[in-house]
Amino acid sequence: MSAKQVVAVAFLSILLSISAGCGPAVKMGLNLAPQSEATYKVITKFGKDYSFVQPSINKTKERHTAVVLETVFVQNVESIDAEGNITAKITIKDIKYFTEDADGQKGMFDSYSDDLESNPVFKMLGKSYEVKLTPNGQVIGVDVAEAKESVTGDDFARRFCDKFLSEKEVRTRHQVLALMNAGQKLYKKGDKWSVVVPGPEGMLRPKSFEKTYTLTDVKTQGEDEIAVVDMVAVTSSKRADGVAEDDAKMNFFSKMFDETDHYTGQMKLNLTTGQIDSYQESLKAEWVAIEPSSKQPSDKGPDQLTMSLWRMYSIEKVE
Repeated sequence: MSAKQVVAVAFLSILLSISAGCGPAVKMGLNLAPQSEATYKVITKFGKDYSFVQPSINKTKERHTAVVLETVFVQNVESIDAEGNITAKITIKDIKYFTEDADGQKGMFDSYSDDLESNPVFKMLGKSYEVKLTPNGQVIGVDVAEAKESVTGDDFARRFCDKFLSEKEVRTRHQVLALMNAGQKLYKKGDKWSVVVPGPEGMLRPKSFEKTYTLTDVKTQGEDEIAVVDMVAVTSSKRADGVAEDDAKMNFFSKMFDETDHYTGQMKLNLTTGQIDSYQESLKAEWVAIEPSSKQPSDKGPDQLTMSLWRMYSIEKVE
């Protein structure tokens, strides 16, 4: 190969390496316009499952608990300050609630189909509260005074509405977890950011997860540009804020189980409108203990105890 050919190949390689790293650099954040409006559906699910199978005595025992809350609300951006913080009015449109306890007792109400006059919870429909969000999706202010004035009725209705409008629940409903640690910088396809967080209540023992968010795609959808961010979380040796010290007894108990967990998520952010199109995170953790083979009857399978916890959060723009 001649000297000129070597130079040409080297130059081409440099061009290819540069172009491979090229792509749109985007700012990951809520870039909402004043007075913009959107309707969202938020679903939160939490549950536990318990199964004890005993082939040795032909017996199986199962228990399930679940809480599912679905809320539809209209978000209207009232103002944006000099730092980009967003003050939004949230108007409650629909509520759906399902619960199942360990004894199999189920409860449900649904403003889509129920008689709105019969359930005092539905007096919140049409009422509003206010949230203040940073450009990276962190809730820094909550004002639920107007909506709370509508809370009347029996003890259950009051308890439900008090929890629904609690600062913790409002923050959970509106914070954008995928953005909160992205920072105010430009990202290209393949870039990552991460955060260590505590596992949810109900885990067999306290633990931390490291969530890693990756900008996996930036694509055109009609006239809009959409960023796709995928999340994968793994158990972390770092202790997240709020995670308690290991309890020796609980640690000994947890070592009797084989533990697996699956923790993923995905966000679609409309870079043109600055609005979240959708975001979903789900965790399923499972613990399995099998009776040692030395204690099993020769003609029966092993006794097996399986416990699992599942948790899901989803927000989707519907209008």
